[in-house]
Amino acid sequence: MTRHRRISWANRTFHAAVVLLAVLALQPAAARAQYRWETWHTETFTLEPDESFQFRVSFDDIQVRSWMLVVDGQDHNCDLSVLRVKGESLLYYRTDESRHEVRVPWGRGEELIVVLTNRRDKATFTVQFLGPPRDQVHAAYSYHVNRALEAFASGRRLDAQKQCELALREDDTDGVAKVLLASFLREGHYYTRAAALVEEALAGELPPEMRRLAQDLQSELVVLRAPLDPRIRARLDRIDNLLTSGKGGEALAVCDETLGMSGLTVRAKSRLYLLRGRALDMQARDFEAVDAFTSALGLARSKAEEAVIYFHMGRLYRKMGNTDQARGAFTIALQEGLPSGLDLQARENLKAIEDHPDH
Repeated sequence: MTRHRRISWANRTFHAAVVLLAVLALQPAAARAQYRWETWHTETFTLEPDESFQFRVSFDDIQVRSWMLVVDGQDHNCDLSVLRVKGESLLYYRTDESRHEVRVPWGRGEELIVVLTNRRDKATFTVQFLGPPRDQVHAAYSYHVNRALEAFASGRRLDAQKQCELALREDDTDGVAKVLLASFLREGHYYTRAAALVEEALAGELPPEMRRLAQDLQSELVVLRAPLDPRIRARLDRIDNLLTSGKGGEALAVCDETLGMSGLTVRAKSRLYLLRGRALDMQARDFEAVDAFTSALGLARSKAEEAVIYFHMGRLYRKMGNTDQARGAFTIALQEGLPSGLDLQARENLKAIEDHPDH
């Protein structure tokens, strides 16, 4: 037997709460605040053996950024399933446990179906809704933005980007989705589109923390979009041509001469150290090449730049016989997003490493 109902709330006026996950996700782990949960609502249900009880919770019921569902049967066990209505994705499912705790990312348009099933003896279960302190006022986001943040937190940047794009298809005024998408595009070197999205987001309404993030991103994009000095651009092109022609010694000389020039941007220095590493690699000066690539990594300002550097480090390590380091470098390069040609080469190198008889 299953009973159905929507939980009634004693107080339906709730403050939006919880620190912005987007901002936290972009900060170092040490800077992330810990949650302090407090009880927002409690109910008890007495169920017969094998009886189920089902209820729904919508965003209108608890307007916060994230909350915790806790079901406690003390000495009695139960099964619990939590299903997102939109997308019909299962958020949680556990059987035959006395206590269940479910962290619920939450936002506008969200709704859950919760099914609690008793196991054996007649038992009473306490259901609690825990949220952040009520005196905190923060933002709650849309369904697809929440999914984007979950994907980003688990390292799936492309999935996160796709969810932001879906959010904007549903609501082209979603400023939070625009800022997050801009941050992902910035990592991929799509500076012009990222700048346009940030400008649109800042022209609308944004939570204070997200507005600060957008303003910082806007300032960074101004620098990133600035063209390289034509003299430096010409030197970089010359070094590339020398490397393509197999003239590692000449390429190295031009690199060192250019690195000695004043007024170089961080972006230019990173590129020069990458080219210097390739020139040293070509001359079999392997350990010096490793140092040059490491310097380039320290100056890189995007995942795309880092990916290319890791690719060349992988090739160098493999040549040096450092298989584990080569595998690690190629793996990171692929995760951070290589151009299609280098992507194929990285995969071929990884396959060759895995297929080697000494592996």
